[in-house]
Amino acid sequence: MSLSSRQKYPGGLGAEPPVRQAPEALLQVEGLALSIGGTAILQDVSLSLPQGEILALTGESGSGKSMTALAAIGLLPERAETSGRLLLAGRDLLTLPERDLCALRGREVGMVFQEPMTALNPVQRIGDQVMETILIHKAMGRDAARARAVEVMARVGLDPARIPPTRYPHELSGGQRQRVGIAMAIALRPKLLIADEPTTALDVTIQAQILELLTGLVREEGMGMLMITHDLAVVAGMADRIAVMKAGRIVEQGPTAQVLAEQRHPYTRQLFEASRHQAPLGLITPGETLLSVQEAVRDYPLPRKGLFAPRGQFRAVKGVSFDIRRGERVGLVGESGCGKSTLSRAILGLEPLQAGTITLGGKPILSHGKPDPEIRRRVQVVFQDPYGSFNPRHSVARIIAEPFHLLPDPPRGAARQAAIASALTAVGLKPEHAEAPIHAFSGGQRQRIAIARALIIEPELVIFDEAVSALDVRVRAQILDLVAELSRTRGLSYLFVSHDLSVVRCITDRVLVMREGEIVERGRTADVFDNPEHWYTKSLMEAAPRLPAPDMGGDDDAGGEPL
Repeated sequence: MSLSSRQKYPGGLGAEPPVRQAPEALLQVEGLALSIGGTAILQDVSLSLPQGEILALTGESGSGKSMTALAAIGLLPERAETSGRLLLAGRDLLTLPERDLCALRGREVGMVFQEPMTALNPVQRIGDQVMETILIHKAMGRDAARARAVEVMARVGLDPARIPPTRYPHELSGGQRQRVGIAMAIALRPKLLIADEPTTALDVTIQAQILELLTGLVREEGMGMLMITHDLAVVAGMADRIAVMKAGRIVEQGPTAQVLAEQRHPYTRQLFEASRHQAPLGLITPGETLLSVQEAVRDYPLPRKGLFAPRGQFRAVKGVSFDIRRGERVGLVGESGCGKSTLSRAILGLEPLQAGTITLGGKPILSHGKPDPEIRRRVQVVFQDPYGSFNPRHSVARIIAEPFHLLPDPPRGAARQAAIASALTAVGLKPEHAEAPIHAFSGGQRQRIAIARALIIEPELVIFDEAVSALDVRVRAQILDLVAELSRTRGLSYLFVSHDLSVVRCITDRVLVMREGEIVERGRTADVFDNPEHWYTKSLMEAAPRLPAPDMGGDDDAGGEPL
């Protein structure tokens, strides 16, 4: 045997190559079953997460992802009945008393929640909130805890010189609040970090920063991370393993590259196809100019810096100009705070301008400083959170009929019922849904109801304000197909406001890129996304998560790699 062979197999002549031992599991879930009030929630769930690795648990809303995470942190409902084993570093969490579970939370298991503003205390300083975990576990004294809080906040990118620990959550951006949540979760260097949809509502560049931060923490601190998400593109480049969940069961799991390449289960393929879905827009011939925005300027007063100091002004929209023609589908993209929502409210007549004009069909949106009822009828909006825009005590029929108050002679009786039924049918729902309460519907159905409400008075322009950002990928694909169909069949013009570039790409003909109150780039959607000219547009393209091309044996025509 050669020397090199002896070096490779140090056992000497005839020795077998050493067997590589798999890393010991930090989190081991074995046959976990969970029911609440006799209803099965989880069934035979088995997972393994080694230390220093990232396991992505993906699936649609209601699949059991979050309940699995709550089981891993010992926060199950009181009526929950469980079987199986859930081992954290060898200890079965399902058999531990509450006192022991409290000792584990924060110290050995940290959790990052989806909505940081809800998870944070609005009346407590962020530094105190990071300290709280340290003090509860009596890991160190108050002065040391304060120093540790500053250290860990700096570790997650919150430089105390720029963002002092004395700030309150409402003084931070969404990405900064999420960093505070991460700092709270890792303050005591837990072994396991659970991240529950931590980037769903964030802009693409902030999302990329948070994902990079989480990945870096896992690799450098040696912790394990359970990443819960419904978006395969988010975890394609960061997770070591993926487990796909449906109806409380794991239907497929394995190394990330293998799962994304093979897609053995039909549900995995459905999620993958929905993530890459392209809505069938069809070709249009735009008509005359419908909406005209010319040199629009919108200012907001700033707080006074002193008792007698003059009040400053913040310019949210800086001389924006663009047109939307009849039948045209236009996208507006940009990060939070760039002025998208302010501009949308101005188009709706809800925000006065300091300078410039906004006209619809040649008529000004505002008449003597107030919205013209006729113009308001011709422009409607679909919001990001449909449930938040509905009165939960009203029936679907009453919610959909709300815009009738804009009509000089609204329909009544049988004509009203017919209009409601027609609007529901147009968005793929049934007329009998009209008398049901809004809480009886899923997120996708609520968004359809919101679209029906916007369409019932036949507007000429609809503004979709982040209308699909909170939806699962398959539901999102259905809503985008619905919007495309309405555009083809009704000649609907719309302004689609979103931070999700993949959505804007598949649902618009033309796109406007907005940064700090200005339009920095515009043009045909494909041209802008494929060959961006402005550095800011390029940064958005680079930050957007991408799915790898499917492995179909060379026979698949994927039509390129969408964002």
